[in-house]
Amino acid sequence: MKSHLHNFFPLLVISCLLLPVNTVFGQVSSVFVRDYPQSYIVRDGDTIRQIASQFLTDTSQWSDFWLPTPFRDDDSEISAGDVVRVEFINGRARLVAQRGDLQFERLEPQMREVAVTSEIPAIPLEDIQSAFTRNRIVALETFNTAPYIVSPMSKNLVIGTGDQVYARGDWPAGVNSFEVYREVETFADPEDSSSRSVELATVGTATIVGEESDNVRRLEINASAIEIKVGDSLMLADEIRFDSTIYPTEPESEISGRVIGMTNTERMASQLDTVLIDVGNRDGLEVGDILAVKQAGEQVVDDTDRERQSFFGRLFSTASNQTVEMPRQEVGTVLIYRVFDHLSYGVILSSSEPARMGDMVVNP
Repeated sequence: MKSHLHNFFPLLVISCLLLPVNTVFGQVSSVFVRDYPQSYIVRDGDTIRQIASQFLTDTSQWSDFWLPTPFRDDDSEISAGDVVRVEFINGRARLVAQRGDLQFERLEPQMREVAVTSEIPAIPLEDIQSAFTRNRIVALETFNTAPYIVSPMSKNLVIGTGDQVYARGDWPAGVNSFEVYREVETFADPEDSSSRSVELATVGTATIVGEESDNVRRLEINASAIEIKVGDSLMLADEIRFDSTIYPTEPESEISGRVIGMTNTERMASQLDTVLIDVGNRDGLEVGDILAVKQAGEQVVDDTDRERQSFFGRLFSTASNQTVEMPRQEVGTVLIYRVFDHLSYGVILSSSEPARMGDMVVNP
């Protein structure tokens, strides 16, 4: 029985493969005359039925095989000099007429190459600039030597736009306008424990309106994003200039860092939120670089491994809560838009899950 089946399946496959071919040739042999010409040039006075007799055994069926011809006012019209031939289109034989003085070219889909400046599409600055933070990073020494607000002029507990304050410190010559900053967090340099940087949040702007003594000035608050407090620092504005279009690129260096801060009030960051990461220009990071955000994988119990252990081995692994960490999962991409020495700000361009404190940022 096996030998019969063994011979049957190859025959079945061959028959299936030959079926379309036999159908086409059966159509030609039953409808078309034997040894029909490769082409026929139309002469004056020829009719389509007469021309069809050169190809078909039954000329009354010419309309079933005649293919409407482009560039004609009338599909049934032919002219002296036209060339008629047989073409197989979608497995069916058709009579096709080509006007003698027209050239036809068969077109096929083709790939078009377009030069790009980056692997990721350019991003208009106006689409994402509203997500950029005005926070800044400065050395701890710079922050400690900056002038600061010591008292409001009025007895108001809240300092806001239009209020005047007294500030004390070493004032740069010839400068009257300042930004008001508040300390957010201090970060130690991982390569130099004695060096620290401070993240500052912008809370307003102020202008000197009076000189009270060598180191005390009277200032008016021009604008305030939130309530201004005694102890807030005054520093020169940090001018930031961006091109109108950002061209995202992959970092030239191998980057590996972590998310260590967020500018929103949550502990998670989603699309178009800004995050602070612990790598900067000394690591080779530049404005426009794209990084992938990866989260730690789940900790799962390997039940199969436990079952293979001895009784005491299973007891120990259960008591010690032994688990296996799954691979890290990419949850988003971040575009770097401000770079400092060992810290940088980036905006999350895409995310499948919110970024969290401690998530890794690496080359995409």
